[in-house]
Amino acid sequence: MNKIKITKPLYPHIFGGAGFHNNDATMYHIIDEEHFNQYICKCYREISPGFMRTFAGFDDWTKEAMDEFADYYEKMQKWTDTPMYLTPGAGKKHFSDEEIAKYCENVAERLAYLYYEKDVKHIRYYCFSNEMSCSMWGVLLKDLPLFKKYHENLYAAFQKYNLPIGLLATDASGYEAWKTVDWAIENMADVSEDFCVHIYERDYDIYNLDFYNFFYGKCSEYVEKSIRAFGKRLILGEIGIQKTQNQLSFNKNVVLDMNRYFDDKSEEAYCALMLAEMAFAAINAGVFALVWWTFVDHPSPYSCAYSSGDDEYAKKWGEAERFFSTTADTKYNKWGVLKWDDDNADYTPRSHYWALSLLAKFFRKNSQVLKIENDDKNLRICAVRNRDKSVTVGIVNRNKNDTKITLCSDLFEKEVRVYEYDPKNVPYNKFGDIQDFETTVPADKPSYSLKGESITYFTTDYITKEKTVEAQITEFEDGVISWDGVDDKNHCYYRVFTSDEKDFEPKKENQIASTVATSLKCENLKKYCRVLSVDKSGNM
Repeated sequence: MNKIKITKPLYPHIFGGAGFHNNDATMYHIIDEEHFNQYICKCYREISPGFMRTFAGFDDWTKEAMDEFADYYEKMQKWTDTPMYLTPGAGKKHFSDEEIAKYCENVAERLAYLYYEKDVKHIRYYCFSNEMSCSMWGVLLKDLPLFKKYHENLYAAFQKYNLPIGLLATDASGYEAWKTVDWAIENMADVSEDFCVHIYERDYDIYNLDFYNFFYGKCSEYVEKSIRAFGKRLILGEIGIQKTQNQLSFNKNVVLDMNRYFDDKSEEAYCALMLAEMAFAAINAGVFALVWWTFVDHPSPYSCAYSSGDDEYAKKWGEAERFFSTTADTKYNKWGVLKWDDDNADYTPRSHYWALSLLAKFFRKNSQVLKIENDDKNLRICAVRNRDKSVTVGIVNRNKNDTKITLCSDLFEKEVRVYEYDPKNVPYNKFGDIQDFETTVPADKPSYSLKGESITYFTTDYITKEKTVEAQITEFEDGVISWDGVDDKNHCYYRVFTSDEKDFEPKKENQIASTVATSLKCENLKKYCRVLSVDKSGNM
């Protein structure tokens, strides 16, 4: 039996949460209502991520667009109590001090409108430039003083408008570019609340057992540097598994941007192990928060957010060696844990959703990171304790065979629920419902047999439900069913069931939808319907 000792350090570091980059925030106006209610909003609420990132905070943001963003936020991050990190994406080119000052004034004025007038209080961080871009990708890597100038002007503007929003630096992508944080520590610490970097792993493949220790070392190095810079924290603003050069652009007129393992269903499922490893290594190393790219696909085709820019500007900034540039007519961005395929009406999750959703849900924001002692080098283990004293332990088992373990800890205060993700048998659900827990194990030395090459979560972070909460149906005709909202503080979303039998039992076989709405259009309604509330712990 493999013993895993879990203890609370005397001074544990705090984890601020895991989540996703939410491109859907910028595309809210084109999302079909049913798509939003049954997948995007429903899945987001069920996960309730501890952190999010999106493109926002533009200098020319219109009132209409900001009001739309506030409406999206009301249904998403406000409901889930998720801190937000905003960046305007590629940024704009300005060359005079007056232009830069005006740009920053416009940004602050608009953020103040959102924060104070629209009550968008979850804006926690802001970074001027996505991955050091300014009109084109990464050009500020060659002009860090210009990045600093924007940063300083934003800091002054935020102070003027009394905005309690921290600035991040540098948001650079790629291990080599992480060195920009060294420069920021020396030159920008006084106007930077925390530091931030991105990484898309390209050198290690998903089967490589050396990656975890490598990534832990990289994160540890920059966490230590950040802490030494007046106690600042390190955030991973985007993480993922990068495409190769050939997969980025597969012909001169079409660009495909996505995780390189999504073309193969078995590899799509297996890559979840590496994505979870990245998170566990980062959390154990002391990274404050992290974001996977991305929550939802772009629709087909939309944009990869890449632009070749104008020739004069490219020449000025020496962009001849830029890793990628395109004026392709058709662009696809397919990184989401949720698909967006209008042609086939497919908005369901990809396989790795059922691994990352549990990690984002149970590794809650502001949790204490626990100490792990274990001798099996093929187990990647991470554990947190929440303020309510609930505990979650996540284990990526890289052993090919089943592995019996015992969790040795006095921190479990009730029975432990066990959730599994087996890439060989993905717990697929077409409604995007998170899988049920497999079993419960006793609080005193819980034991379990981990499946080979799998992810298992053990948690006391749940509430029990005394009885089923059923919604009262108010309309049921012409393919439409409506119901009264339930009065339950722990309510998360509804599952809708239908049958030709009057007193039928709701079960997976007769489920027709999951939704946050209180109505549903459906062509396959039978004689009878039932609508049940699912709570925040997944109890129905």
